[in-house]
Amino acid sequence: MDLQLEGRRALVTGGSRGIGRAVARALALEGVDCAIAARSETTLNDAADVISQESGRKIVPILVELTDVSSIGSMVRTAAETLGGLEILVNCGARASGDLPESFAEVSDETILHDFEEKFVGYLRCAREAVPHMRHAGYGRIVNIGGMAARTAGRISAGARNASVSSLTKTLASELGADGITVNAIHPGLTDTETVRERVADLARQRGADPDELLQRSARGIPIGRMVTAAEIANVVAFLCSPLAVGISGESIAVAGGSGNEVRL
Repeated sequence: MDLQLEGRRALVTGGSRGIGRAVARALALEGVDCAIAARSETTLNDAADVISQESGRKIVPILVELTDVSSIGSMVRTAAETLGGLEILVNCGARASGDLPESFAEVSDETILHDFEEKFVGYLRCAREAVPHMRHAGYGRIVNIGGMAARTAGRISAGARNASVSSLTKTLASELGADGITVNAIHPGLTDTETVRERVADLARQRGADPDELLQRSARGIPIGRMVTAAEIANVVAFLCSPLAVGISGESIAVAGGSGNEVRL
């Protein structure tokens, strides 16, 4: 299927690793020129080189700190100026908080406030800067990467920040639809990324266990029998960025291999 994305311009935050990198690659293979932004210069430049060589598209690495409003403004300006415009924003740049305590007794104010500034406020700031370029282009797609913690209890900060992504997504979709801009959220489940594998390896060392066995055990509760891959999430994001997905806006879509027992009407 031709997603009709040839020649579009995109900015992907968190684009140096994991889901963000996979999204940038998927878009580039569909003919999109991409700016990718992250904190680490080494991994960012490596990702840009690899994706550019594979796709033949222009991939621009940009350093950013998503808790700094001036850094976000500079990132978006650089992306738009370098690419000649901006029509797609994928908000994926937020720290995973999997190793931090999030129970009622242990979660810290600092964790909650940082999570909200980086993810909810960071995503809002990125959208605020990008939307004028989308309006100028007469085309816009925003995809916010949340997390399945939005739909499950047990993790106070991760649950709240990812639920807030759904609320932000719906609000922006309602306000921006008349400008030809759609806004959707993706809630990934347990995903096979470098970060997940690194954490499992650390846990295996602590327990004296086999990391592959721990990964298999973690995936047993997923109906498809394995973790979803970053590339599989990226494929859904790429579709949502395309003209073919114009009828989908304001939605929060789980890409989690069927995880969760709730029935959502």
